[in-house]
Amino acid sequence: MIKVRVHASQVRLGDRLIGDQGKPSQIVIQVRARAGEVRLSHGSSYTSFVGDPLVWVLRNEPRVIDEELPDTIWRPRGPRLTQPWEGGD
Repeated sequence: MIKVRVHASQVRLGDRLIGDQGKPSQIVIQVRARAGEVRLSHGSSYTSFVGDPLVWVLRNEPRVIDEELPDTIWRPRGPRLTQPWEGGD
């Protein structure tokens, strides 16, 4: 988990809000933004923000795959074969 500061509207499902004392708090289960207000639902309660302030959250680190992919098994396609019922040239 990494500590990230994002706008309240950019908080994602599964982020953990960081409480007043700097300790991880509830897991966000819904984000709603409308009419200049952002509401983050977590557990059985919610946190409401006026505007779109910056908030601290804990977020899972993005995974980076640093390996080479194998060669493709597909070969380039050649000309299409005509079926007998389609007629031919």
